[in-house]
Order: sequence, then structure tokens, then C-alpha cells
Amino acid sequence: MDAPLSCWHCAGNVSARALFCHGCGAIQPPGAADPFTRLGLVASFELDMAAIDRQLAGFARILAPARFAARGEAAAAHAAAHRQAQTRAAVVLRDPAARARALLDLTGDAPARPANGGPWEIALAAAPDAGARTRALEAVKTEMQGELRLLLDAFRLGDPTLAATRLARVEAMAMALDAARRAG
Repeated sequence: MDAPLSCWHCAGNVSARALFCHGCGAIQPPGAADPFTRLGLVASFELDMAAIDRQLAGFARILAPARFAARGEAAAAHAAAHRQAQTRAAVVLRDPAARARALLDLTGDAPARPANGGPWEIALAAAPDAGARTRALEAVKTEMQGELRLLLDAFRLGDPTLAATRLARVEAMAMALDAARRAG
């Protein structure tokens, strides 16, 4: 259970997760929250992307700028900060690797972020010509898709150690692909 905070407007007690003060109804600044909590979703690797969209749409109606225009600069700024935080949370939850990292962060099982793209980056950089580079890129993308399936299996098995291993590989492959894109 979160310790109550003080409302910026009336100084009353407010839950750390509340959008609005329970006493005066003033919108509160966004607190620290994981992306699942931020959007009111169950922390799970298997998420319905439509559920993310529904939650964002619901919050967009609640936090619409027009609703806060007459409530002062602080209220409008808090609503805007909530919208930005929710958009960032949605970006994390839509990306399987970022979602996996968020889940593993919640349990304290997240691996260290890879320093580079490992053998995949070397293979892409060592491609002697455009054709070999294209084939290497496709091979990394295919292997990454396989690792994402294995990451899903690790979460389904409830094995955070295996999930962390798979996530580290996926993130290294993503770094390799990003390095290849930057290199042209």
C-alpha cells in the first residue's frame, strides 16, 4: 500500500496513485508508477494492444486540455504531464522488449542492458557487400523474432531467469540492427 501524499491544492491526504484529490477534486501531479499501473493494466507480458488503446482513450477524455483550461495553470500542467506519462507508458507496453524489461524491473530480475550488439553487430559489420548485408539483416531479424517467441514462453513458464536471458539477447540484437541502420 502506498503512503498517502499531500494534495498540492488543499493539503489533504491523497493516494499516490490517484489522479484527483479525494477531498477537493484537484488533479494531482503524476507520481512514479510502472507503465502497467500508469495505464491501469495487469502486469503481464501478454497484453491486448486494444486494451492499451482503450485505456489511453479513456484517460484522454478525462485529461482533455479543455477540461482544465479554466482550472488554472497548475491543473492544466498536471493534466498535460499525466497525458505525456501515459503516452510514454503506452510506448513501453507496445514494444515487447520494453514490456519485458518493465515486467522484470517490477520483480527485480531485469538483466543489465547490453553494452553492444554482440555477435550480431559483428556479423552485420563484417558483411562484404550489400547482398550479404541484406541477408545478414534478415537473419538477425528472423532470429530476433524467434527470441521474442522464446521470451513469451519464458514468461508463460513463470521463469524470470530465462526471461532475463532472452531479453538480453533481444536487446543486443536490437542494438545490432540499430547500429546497422546508423551505418547505412
